[in-house]
Amino acid sequence: MFGKLTDRPSKFSDMDELLMSHLLPSWANFCRYGIIGKVKLPRISELSPLYVQLKSFADNPRRSVSWSCAFSVHAVLTGIFEVAAERQHVTDLSKHVFGTYFAQVKNALKLMKTEKTSNMKKSKAMHNIAMVSFLENFGLPALGDNAMWNPLCAGTNLSILDFFGNLEGGCAVIDCQAQLRIVMYLYHGLIINGIMEEDSVPFLQFLYEGFKNCKALWQGSLPSRGELVKKFWISFGMGLSHSKRMSEKAGLLARGGPVSPAGVFADGLLHYGRGRTMKPIEPSEISTAFRRICERDFEGVVDKYHTPEQRKRMSHTDQYVTAVTTNDTLDHLEEEMKLHSVNLISAAYYLEQFVCSITRVFQWDSLLETFKHTTNLDTRQGFAIIFAQHLLGALDFAHDPLNYQFKNAPMLTKQAPTLFHGLCGFMDMFFSRLPPDNLLWFQPTEPCDNGKIEMVGSGAKRR
Repeated sequence: MFGKLTDRPSKFSDMDELLMSHLLPSWANFCRYGIIGKVKLPRISELSPLYVQLKSFADNPRRSVSWSCAFSVHAVLTGIFEVAAERQHVTDLSKHVFGTYFAQVKNALKLMKTEKTSNMKKSKAMHNIAMVSFLENFGLPALGDNAMWNPLCAGTNLSILDFFGNLEGGCAVIDCQAQLRIVMYLYHGLIINGIMEEDSVPFLQFLYEGFKNCKALWQGSLPSRGELVKKFWISFGMGLSHSKRMSEKAGLLARGGPVSPAGVFADGLLHYGRGRTMKPIEPSEISTAFRRICERDFEGVVDKYHTPEQRKRMSHTDQYVTAVTTNDTLDHLEEEMKLHSVNLISAAYYLEQFVCSITRVFQWDSLLETFKHTTNLDTRQGFAIIFAQHLLGALDFAHDPLNYQFKNAPMLTKQAPTLFHGLCGFMDMFFSRLPPDNLLWFQPTEPCDNGKIEMVGSGAKRR
């Protein structure tokens, strides 16, 4: 039916034998007893039309096979045929990438237990990790490599893990303690003041580039000097008028004004919790490819590849629309590759560890514990008040932030006047020492002018 495996090394004599003896039985078990058969996964229609077709056939084996199901099976067999002798390499590499993701998540969860000052493990967002971890069932060895790790099925498994697991689940976790907002605002403040270069810390650059268009984080465009404190508080859930007042008070402090007689937390407690709820980060804000694939939103699609004559002749056809939207989605996916390569759940832990670490470095521990016991609020809320009103305030309003002296903030005078010198050194040391194997679940690539593909962060190139 599908032809011989001519000149293609294989233990199967032809494609029919492979299909009937290996693929169909494994797929039937997968669709009836595996993760697809037991759970109705979100985004499954968008991310896995192949498995939807197979499940439809497995659920109703006596009904006629649709053209789409037949085409899906043919595409699987064609993929196996085309990779030929490289099939095992494709299988091994795909399984390795898939396994690496979950190994990184498990390692982050293990390390999280050792960070005693963090409340991240108590966050409501942590249930998302259990949901993401459930996707590991796609890699059960009982289903067989030929059925689950051929080129098309491997791509499907990794797409589900990437878009639904890493992006959607990861976005729910990466800022669960406001750790992403704190680190990104600090990093951005150091960059716009010329204290740090954007490419000085590769991991932070990956996140910074990936989240630059995140409305929940930046409340529009990236803040300039004079907007850091205000936008931080707005993103933290504070109302517009209260955020503006907090910014004005931070400006007075940065210009030498006194701390409130009621204490360093007084201004923050006066305005905190008034206005809006903290807006969660949506994956569609950071990934156009996610918006195209998972939300089927093709607004702003650009045709880069057809000539004006071709557009005029074909623009009314379904084939043209499909080609344009597909190319546009692939272009965005290529541009976003560095962000997709970051394990956002693992990143959540390391960002949280950094925030906890600078709390210890600045010796704010006892101050925040006192805040917790006197207000019944989380220590992270107290951290946000000191962070925004003093650190961000200096980056926002001080004439010379790098050499700024925190004379009006008793808890910071121990580090003055070299606080930002030390902070930059600590930030660089902390994030530069993170093992890439704990953060990147695959090696991202980017196109070169000569048409080759270059591995990000290395000199290796391949055609």
